[in-house]
Amino acid sequence: MIDKDSTFVLGAQDPEMREIERLLEDEKLVCLHAARAGRRCSPQTAYAADGVVKVGPDNVHRPALLLPKAPLVLVECGLPGREAALRVDHHHPGDPGYTVPPEDYLRGASLGQVLMLLEREPTETQRLLAAGDHCLTAAYQGACPGVDPGELLFLRASWRAKISGRTLSDVVEGILDAAQRVRRHHDSEFGESRFLDPTEIPVDLAEGAAYAGMPVRYRALLPDGVLKEMYKGGGPESVEAFMAEHREAGRRVYGNPYRGYAGAYWDGGAG
Repeated sequence: MIDKDSTFVLGAQDPEMREIERLLEDEKLVCLHAARAGRRCSPQTAYAADGVVKVGPDNVHRPALLLPKAPLVLVECGLPGREAALRVDHHHPGDPGYTVPPEDYLRGASLGQVLMLLEREPTETQRLLAAGDHCLTAAYQGACPGVDPGELLFLRASWRAKISGRTLSDVVEGILDAAQRVRRHHDSEFGESRFLDPTEIPVDLAEGAAYAGMPVRYRALLPDGVLKEMYKGGGPESVEAFMAEHREAGRRVYGNPYRGYAGAYWDGGAG
């Protein structure tokens, strides 16, 4: 059971993190957000936070302070110079969930780790969120006990529709269309589907590839003009080969071979 005096600091926003925050608030635990330059961190800055804020339902970022003696629990983020009593994460070597396989996804996912700390049993929706975040391709292929692939598709498509302003039917059709394109583009020589022109990427490519259960390599242009190459849905050896290829080229790389994904920034930018 977690120390009730603990302060949880949460990383970047996504469906899993939203549910973690809801759980912590339900338990009346202190919950803040990792920040950089006074704004809540993005996935690119979550492990280089320089402070904390509290972001309310109105999306206003309010300054906050960490009590010096309160046990600190860092959830998918880092605060250089601050020692954490506990880490909840699955992104980096040494994290509690880093090497956890799909069949044990609750122990691997950050949401599952928080549920265990709170000694709470997962709901059906929480199982879907945890599996989708920890091992999406495996979950869509039925490898996660208690997770229905059809329900997972509905949940994730609903979230994508909410944040994009698209209709649910448009998102579902986009995912299914992307899955078909991934199958058609599969190259048996490389063992993956390749979409290397960032101007011709289906909007739902990554989700569609996971639904199809096939490895995909693709590139995207980030808002700041940086070219990013990503690989998703592969086995450990394929992910490690992708990471080694880009490291040898001098690029900054991130990824987790056990969870089937990796990425590289062509200018060596933040990961």
